[in-house]
Amino acid sequence: MRVAVLGLVALMVAGCGGSVPLAAEDEPVRVGAIISQTGVYATLGDDMETAMQLYLDDHGGLLGGRPARLVVADDASSPEIGAEQARKLIDGGADVLTGLIASPVAVSVVKEAAGDIPVVIANAGADQLGGPGVFRVSYTNRAHGYAAGRYAAEHYAGQDVALMASDYSAGVETLDGFAEGYGAGPLKRILTPFGGQADLEPYLARIPRGARLLYAFYAGGEAIAFVKAFKRFGDARIKLLACQNLADEDVLRAVGRDAEGMVSVGLWSPALENPDNAAFVARWRARTGRNPSAVALQSWDAMRLVDRAAAAGGDLTRALAGVGELDGPRGPFKLDAAHDPVQNWYVRQYQNGVNRIIATIPPP
Repeated sequence: MRVAVLGLVALMVAGCGGSVPLAAEDEPVRVGAIISQTGVYATLGDDMETAMQLYLDDHGGLLGGRPARLVVADDASSPEIGAEQARKLIDGGADVLTGLIASPVAVSVVKEAAGDIPVVIANAGADQLGGPGVFRVSYTNRAHGYAAGRYAAEHYAGQDVALMASDYSAGVETLDGFAEGYGAGPLKRILTPFGGQADLEPYLARIPRGARLLYAFYAGGEAIAFVKAFKRFGDARIKLLACQNLADEDVLRAVGRDAEGMVSVGLWSPALENPDNAAFVARWRARTGRNPSAVALQSWDAMRLVDRAAAAGGDLTRALAGVGELDGPRGPFKLDAAHDPVQNWYVRQYQNGVNRIIATIPPP
């Protein structure tokens, strides 16, 4: 486990985590971040860690006005390893767990936490995730797909639509959400093996000849492979509508002009115009020399949620539930009764290196 120390020193292996009041005001807020430093989502893990470090650096190493200590643990994109790391962090005295890129890992970590310690999910979208101590600043897979389906219903009504995704919970649930939002009966689904290096072109060949729109969900290394395969596929009759992950900055850096013109639906873009976003993007660029990803923004907001809750004092789980609306780089959002975000979604088109906002999809 690699340790990232911000503000003070490494997390002491002492005390117990859990849904109890934070320690005395002279004690640090102890944050355990479980991310993917190896495996298919390693690039996203780098953005997640950098964003959390940047937040603490930007706030003087404080959360809620108190010194903060952060330990970063590698889940290796494995649910079993994620659960092991969660137990180590809880036994080591963490006050809250955060991070969590992949849904299968998040499910295992939430189960391991078992309500003893709050979990702030910075990315994983599995619909089944939830509970009194679970808070999510990203999205549910259903909501992600549903927003895209609403947009497609408005702009592609009456046309044949096909769906394509990696065959695991995030892919399947996102397609379920799209179908619900589109609302036009059964849609052709093409699922590809998850986590491997499958040749995607034979799967693209399964798109029905009459289809005029393909909605696709891929993330990380699989998203890079998909964009390149779709470019080679080269059927100009088929428009691509991408999920947020498929058009995130890690993918765009890898595929370059192959993504030019790609339309996607996501909760944020570096080009979103508001003062908080301009400040966040400027901080990120000064640190990294490139645009932040949506995963970076979500990780920043995970720390911001913990910051706000820690400032309230007392039981951290109760304080997290009471935060209410947060303004920030994505615009205002709040957590609903299930602790999932209620937020705008944005239609983005990739033009000359930027995901430009072309439409806003308000919450249903």
